[in-house]
Amino acid sequence: MRRAGTSWSGVIRMEINLKMPDLGTTESEIKIIRWLVEIGSRVERGQPLLEVETDKAVMEVESITGGVLEKVFITADQTAEAGQTLAIIETESGTAVTGESALPPSAPVPSRPGGMFARNREKPAPVAAASTTTPGAGIPLSPARRAAVRRLQQSKQTVPHFYLQTSANAEPMIARRQAAGGKTVWDAFFVFAAAMALKQFDQMRQRYEDDHLVPQDTDAIGVAVDIAGDLFVVPIQGAAAKTPEKISGEIRSYAAKIKSGDAEARHLRPTVMTVTNLGAQNVESFAAIVNPPEAAILAVGRVMATPVVRNGQVIVQNRVRLTLSVDHRVINGKYAASFLSAIVEELEKIQPTGSNS
Repeated sequence: MRRAGTSWSGVIRMEINLKMPDLGTTESEIKIIRWLVEIGSRVERGQPLLEVETDKAVMEVESITGGVLEKVFITADQTAEAGQTLAIIETESGTAVTGESALPPSAPVPSRPGGMFARNREKPAPVAAASTTTPGAGIPLSPARRAAVRRLQQSKQTVPHFYLQTSANAEPMIARRQAAGGKTVWDAFFVFAAAMALKQFDQMRQRYEDDHLVPQDTDAIGVAVDIAGDLFVVPIQGAAAKTPEKISGEIRSYAAKIKSGDAEARHLRPTVMTVTNLGAQNVESFAAIVNPPEAAILAVGRVMATPVVRNGQVIVQNRVRLTLSVDHRVINGKYAASFLSAIVEELEKIQPTGSNS
């Protein structure tokens, strides 16, 4: 809505409705973190007005026009949908771009001329529950966590899971990490081994869709990462042609972008399967939930010194437990077992130095 009027000085004033745009998020609701300008304060065009949080990023939204922030309809910790009016700015005639304006789509730099735009910001650390809730009230989930909750709940309700467990000799990985100064992230080895195994098992690249098996149009393998309590998946493409060290660097770099609030990095991208690792949390083994439309997810436990019988003798060997969760609509037990065995084989033949490709 636009309302125009004339003051005693003859200056025409207008009320500009600021509306929430479609920020390219998978969530219908966008959370208002805080307003950066108080009601009644004058703002300049391009001045940051508020911070919003989507399931992809935290962004700073800037003003379309100069004027006075007259009213605010959606306050901090509330949510808004695309097209919903957030506030009104009163401006003098000639200073506004349009009478009704949506806030801009997410962009790391200014977008359309004369339009509002948003800047990515690092997602703030979670606030203690005591400071955000009242007695008896629940703790609201972030948009990213709500999206993950719905996706995984749907998976458990609709995907017939089965689980396969085994272990692998971790000594080759340990030797390779030591050769690299201990800088290679553990996940890199499992991504590499899974990528090599996928070359032999094409059916693992398929997804179930309307009583059909449809090939995935990507070879990327995802790595589950926790950023400030939110779950994200780092996609690693072409992993079979890369060394574990190269994969490790990509995981670190991509995770850093997610942590910084980079909207592009936070965008959910297709992967054929996911690797999730709780070994650093001292978990020996666990079973993960398949992340649709993937057909499988590999859960990695901690590396442990384990008694092993070799040639009638008991030796101590560092081993790691692996659990493969599988969508039974896509894969049968024998095929999945062969795939898991191939992953183990690839892990155990990793060379102490040099390239693996």
